[in-house]
Amino acid sequence: MKNLLLLLLPLLLLTACLDDEMAFTVEASPLKAEIVRLDNADPGTIAYAAVFTELDKDGILDHQVGIVATPAANLELDVYSQTQTLLQTVVTDADGRAVFSVPFADIEGVTRLEWSGSYRGKAFRILTNL
Repeated sequence: MKNLLLLLLPLLLLTACLDDEMAFTVEASPLKAEIVRLDNADPGTIAYAAVFTELDKDGILDHQVGIVATPAANLELDVYSQTQTLLQTVVTDADGRAVFSVPFADIEGVTRLEWSGSYRGKAFRILTNL
């Protein structure tokens, strides 16, 4: 019985955390991103194409309207490595498309890209694993 109490005592500490005590609040990105690696990049470079769209869910309950995806045009995005090193700044075109292309040497050891920007006053950061 004594051993059982000693085992349950650490579990008591784990149950004391409340949701109100979160270190930071995570909110959904205001944009949807589709990021794909391009196979036709120049030799010695790596390239990614990203399409950023805003999802208008006002007609979600109407089967004739549904969710409308609007391209995020002229959106300035900073692309960082996982060490917060700025790799490049790209801007989306009228279709919400941006291309990120760098030489292999510039991203040696990089395992994740972070696309960050601000849309309608709301900052966001979208992660992509390489």
